[in-house]
Amino acid sequence: MFAYRKDQLRMIGLLTPWLETNLSAIGQSKMAKKEAQDVINGYPAILSKAGLTTTQTRAVTRRRNEEKKAFQTQMFSITGPLRLIATRAGDINLLGLVTIGRTAFKRLRPELQAGVAGKIMEAAQAQAPALADSGLTAAHLAAAETAVDTFTTGLPDTQTLLDARKNANAMYEEVHDAQMQQIYELDLAMAVFETLNPVLYKEYKQARAILDTGAKGKMAGEAPQA
Repeated sequence: MFAYRKDQLRMIGLLTPWLETNLSAIGQSKMAKKEAQDVINGYPAILSKAGLTTTQTRAVTRRRNEEKKAFQTQMFSITGPLRLIATRAGDINLLGLVTIGRTAFKRLRPELQAGVAGKIMEAAQAQAPALADSGLTAAHLAAAETAVDTFTTGLPDTQTLLDARKNANAMYEEVHDAQMQQIYELDLAMAVFETLNPVLYKEYKQARAILDTGAKGKMAGEAPQA
């Protein structure tokens, strides 16, 4: 297991019991309580997979990370020009689609990334003549479509990965990333406590903090996320 994943796993191990202890207080927000329960429920799945990564699965993980990076790079090369097109045309619907930031996009569940990408590609094809003026040719759009298809093929469902009864064939890295996805969604729900219960929110941020031991040895195409 790579260093940054160990840092994240250590954080998950501290956050989960904190959530269990404070679930009643978190219940002030039904949304946050549901997200917290999802994180708690996913913890056994990640523990059952920890330490089981083999050389073969590392190679598969490296390939999937390279596919994900290529997919995301293609998407962001398109959204910039589309945003300019939408701004100049006053197209609010298109602008709403393409103003998603890199961090926000990367923290979407993979299946939602694929769905958003499909909408972006539909918009790109509709704006193909204008995109050609930006340097994005039909060949570039075709390459982007291929990257989306490659990323989407065989994409696992996040909830299935976190169900220990259904994830027998999943790699540790997939289960780990799915649990982190749940935590990113919990972050969004817990933000309300910055005003509802500042003390609880501060404790959450402390439990959620990752002690960076130096994420050395990370795979190509991967970047540690908080």
